Amino acid sequence: MVSAASTASLTPRGAVARTGPSGFAIRLTRLARAGEPPGLIAVAVASGPEGKRSVRLGSLTDAALRGRLAHFDAHSANEIAALRRALAAEGGQFVLNERWPARDGCLRFWYGFIGSKMRAVEWVCEKCASPCRENAGGAAGESLVLLCACGQSATFPVGR
Repeated sequence: MVSAASTASLTPRGAVARTGPSGFAIRLTRLARAGEPPGLIAVAVASGPEGKRSVRLGSLTDAALRGRLAHFDAHSANEIAALRRALAAEGGQFVLNERWPARDGCLRFWYGFIGSKMRAVEWVCEKCASPCRENAGGAAGESLVLLCACGQSATFPVGR
């Protein structure tokens, strides 16, 4: 039986624990809305004692994030409820702590987990004609609404 206090640092099933630094902080931030749907969630993975080495992976939809969190069932219902409350407001942030055997495995899983496709989306803004690029992910059948720096939104379907 796992205590509620230790659920924030569970090692996902199938991962082999090693000595050395294996804790990773996954920083989730609610991005600005683009129209009616809630904004995407920015994902960054940090490692080290103070999270100095951070890698921004891209943005996920709410459904894709829920799929990721359910994949290993490594986070308690209370932690997921706290995450959802924190990310309900624009600009809200939450940090998940996970233990992985290596940084590459953590980054690979968060970048391309089952049920979500991360891909680079490039477009030219219709309003200001500037080139835009974002790494974004979501589950098949979802649409991504991305914002240009000028505030213009563009919608893209998630590939299968």
